[in-house]
Amino acid sequence: MSPTVRPFRATDIRRQVLLQQASVSPDGEWVAYSRRTIEGDEYSSRLWRMPLRGGRPEQLTFADASDVLPRFSPRGDELVFLSDRSERFQPWILPLGGGEPRQAPELQGNAVSASWSPDGRSLLVIAPSGEQRFVVGDPEAPLARRIRDLTWRLDGFGLRDQFHSAWVVALGAGKPRRLTSPAYEVGEAAWAGDRVAFLADRRDEAGVIEYPQLHRVAARGGHARPGPQLPGPAWTVSVSNGGRIALVGYDKPDPIGWENVGLFVVEGSKLRRLDESLDRPVGNHTFADTGELTDAFAPRAHWLDEETLVALVASRGGSRPFSFPLDGEPVPLLDDEEVVCSGLAVGGGRVVVNAAASGDAPDLFEVASGRLRRLTTHGGRWLRPHRIEPERISVKARNHPPIDAWFVPARGRRRSAPLVLKIHGGPYSAYGPVPFTETLALAHAGFHVLYANPQGSVGYGEAFARPLSGHWGELDAPEQLAAVDWAVRQGLAPRDRIGVLGLSYGGFMVNWLLGHHPTRFAAGVSENPVTDLVSHFGTCDFATWVGPTAVGVRFPHENPNRYRELSPAFQIHRNKAPLLLLQCDGDLRCPPDQTEIVFAILRGLDREVEMVRYPEESHILVATGRPDRRIDRLERIVDWFERHL
Repeated sequence: MSPTVRPFRATDIRRQVLLQQASVSPDGEWVAYSRRTIEGDEYSSRLWRMPLRGGRPEQLTFADASDVLPRFSPRGDELVFLSDRSERFQPWILPLGGGEPRQAPELQGNAVSASWSPDGRSLLVIAPSGEQRFVVGDPEAPLARRIRDLTWRLDGFGLRDQFHSAWVVALGAGKPRRLTSPAYEVGEAAWAGDRVAFLADRRDEAGVIEYPQLHRVAARGGHARPGPQLPGPAWTVSVSNGGRIALVGYDKPDPIGWENVGLFVVEGSKLRRLDESLDRPVGNHTFADTGELTDAFAPRAHWLDEETLVALVASRGGSRPFSFPLDGEPVPLLDDEEVVCSGLAVGGGRVVVNAAASGDAPDLFEVASGRLRRLTTHGGRWLRPHRIEPERISVKARNHPPIDAWFVPARGRRRSAPLVLKIHGGPYSAYGPVPFTETLALAHAGFHVLYANPQGSVGYGEAFARPLSGHWGELDAPEQLAAVDWAVRQGLAPRDRIGVLGLSYGGFMVNWLLGHHPTRFAAGVSENPVTDLVSHFGTCDFATWVGPTAVGVRFPHENPNRYRELSPAFQIHRNKAPLLLLQCDGDLRCPPDQTEIVFAILRGLDREVEMVRYPEESHILVATGRPDRRIDRLERIVDWFERHL
């Protein structure tokens, strides 16, 4: 290892800095953002701003709290942001000319977003409706919960006792006024002149699966009217200063993930797609725990002016901003295809991204003349001393297309060492050149790390992602094994010292590979996996999604044999490699019973297996879990492979 590269250990997570949720002022002079740090074993997020014409970042808030989602007022002289400094997340207003933040009129429950009205006198806030859906008896000590919806809970939120509604909060006086019915979930809302555009599924079928669609309602209240509808769900809505509306969502009915997320503009009673020529999904789909999550979970377009939209587009493990003129073809705004942009903000004709080059953690950059102009350094500085450059390679299994993969050499040296194959979740997501903390921890501990984008990964066109549907494990296992074979042929890893690691669908694949190829791996770590597709159908928060993508049919009774064939639980008894099972107790996406099944089978057979449970944590502990638990997780992963490889 180069003497300038310092070893990365699990405790270095405590030094992590994450810049996120950037906002550009209307005049294009400033960018504001939230800067998350770890203090003790808790996260703190405080607001900062940076002059786009040059200068140093300036801290704006100092409270012992989480201050997030800053948004400039129409005149650019104030910020609205959400903060938990009053115990619940509520909107606060910060005057940028000086002075302390003041709380806006209070809402019940935790607000999830806040935006300014065009005149700057009111806020549009998404917050709980205030009306219970399930409770029978006293809400403080319920007699029971009466549930009729399949969508009754959601990972990260738990019970959805209340839907979220759109609220108008006048900043002068008066109480917040609910604008939408408490009978449906409002996931997104935006001012559109004297009206509000919002996304909701108001159908009776929403109790089975929610497909939000565009609606509009007068800002003073009244009957909400539907706008043009997409065949699939609309994820986000954006409105220009002149009132033009754009949606990001799906134009295919009943989408399950392989379909490209698209960008649409409302033209009268119709929607027109702007991105179809790209055959790539809108948004950043390269997830890493060192980067921002906003655009990965809610891809969004931004109006640069009345005739042009800007959005991130994912391609081959990277993502970069594209310009979408209403009267022309999409154009990339960055020349570099290798960059990963995890956030995007637009204002005053300027474009700012939260971006990372190969091997780096993200910082803020302005996009200008096809290049990145650095604005900040305090986002990626914490990781830079530990940086190891990943090597991009291409591998191919017989009768399969070539796939991209990345090789991270142990301690930065390309010589023989034990190797860990790391498998991404989703399955409709992607890896890229940005690091995970476990990748660095393993590489600095002396393990090569290899990760790939097999078929099913997005950013390579629909024809590449689609074939995995109905063939979990069967299609992509040969491609993952081809990546391992490449490393062995290169003399980089002994065949008997290969480990495998994965979370979510990656955990599914760990268990699949160990059961179907029991002699290929010397050790495994499976985190929050899917193992039995029938029980997972009944216990996860996305029940109606599982069957079509994994098996190819909606319900287990339609093809019970296929549900069993593709469930790793029915082959895991063949595994003899030591297996570490990591499970978040609060995970509703891949609930604990999935891990317990595998643990019971292997422990009953007296195999080397260990289960570690993390109380309360939801599916993505890796990025948002309590810091001491993230550290414990990393230490256990490294220790397991040190013991068994």
